[in-house]
Amino acid sequence: MIVFAVERIAAPGLGQNPGTEKRQAPRIPMTRPFFAAALALAIALPLAATAQDFPAKPIRVMHPYVAGGPADILTRTVADRASKALGQPFVIESRPGAAGNIGAEQVARAAPDGYTLLTSVNFTMAANPHLYANMPFDPLKDFAPVIYLATYDSALIVHSSIPANNVREFVAYLKANPGKVNFSSAGKGSPGHILGEVFVRKAGVQMVHVPYKGNGPAVQAVAAGEVGMMLTPTTVVTPLAKAGRVKLLAVYNTDRNPHFPDVQTLESQGLSGFEQKDLPAWYGIFAPAGTPPAVIGQLNAELNKALQEKDLREALTARGFILGGGTPGEFGDLVRHSHAAWGKAIRETGIKGE
Repeated sequence: MIVFAVERIAAPGLGQNPGTEKRQAPRIPMTRPFFAAALALAIALPLAATAQDFPAKPIRVMHPYVAGGPADILTRTVADRASKALGQPFVIESRPGAAGNIGAEQVARAAPDGYTLLTSVNFTMAANPHLYANMPFDPLKDFAPVIYLATYDSALIVHSSIPANNVREFVAYLKANPGKVNFSSAGKGSPGHILGEVFVRKAGVQMVHVPYKGNGPAVQAVAAGEVGMMLTPTTVVTPLAKAGRVKLLAVYNTDRNPHFPDVQTLESQGLSGFEQKDLPAWYGIFAPAGTPPAVIGQLNAELNKALQEKDLREALTARGFILGGGTPGEFGDLVRHSHAAWGKAIRETGIKGE
């Protein structure tokens, strides 16, 4: 009835025949406050219904990276548990390209109804805006944070022939052999590239960056001796390190990694600025901006429950994930802090994306 009254006032007389005015239902006087309230209610009612009925169909989750990687494994594992509670499947779709920008743009332009989500690693939302001049989306305006899924440690690894067993020895070796040791990464502008350049600046050494197409080939290059060093997620390097094919000299986090309890952090070995509070590393899920808060709240609640399941935690922790959780607001704060922190590091190193 409210929508009908608004329509009649908005276009009086349209479609009427002469002499029919007296036979029409009486109009409701529409003062400006009444009109505003009516319009707000007309908008709110379908949103409330949408949130109440959610989810009524499968939920699509865009994974903007290569299938089978850590983010893919984490997303599929957690989403599978949440889907059972919500009664609808999560359909994971890999759409790699442009460091995650291609898939992320699709989600930013999707309907804000909770049926299209994005799983993202920190660099797409926090680093890419500072690396690329023409971003197809604004990570702080075009997305609504849903949940912080997990963080991960990075490790400083070197080829087994490097005569160093800790960071201090490695830095001393680099200074005695300027330019002799290169470092690899998953590509120009990747987190490993940025972290490598930050390491070079903080350690005061000379090294050349050698980009590869992905973390896997870059790590294998260290194991094969093609390059001497890499800073890479422990989720990627753990098998090689445990097999002794690379040396793990330090972890990049506030605390020691439970899989490598004897390996000290970079901070404790004299290189500050490599803790999670300095350059946060995370995996998380986003929805398009404008998604109803009730829908985001429902997704957040079920995903949080999934993250607390004991067998899921044990399985993902064994793969090197440090599981998170929390509210959408807390995740939003982390995203904004990450955006500022990675932006500062990128400006200082002068790195540009390709």
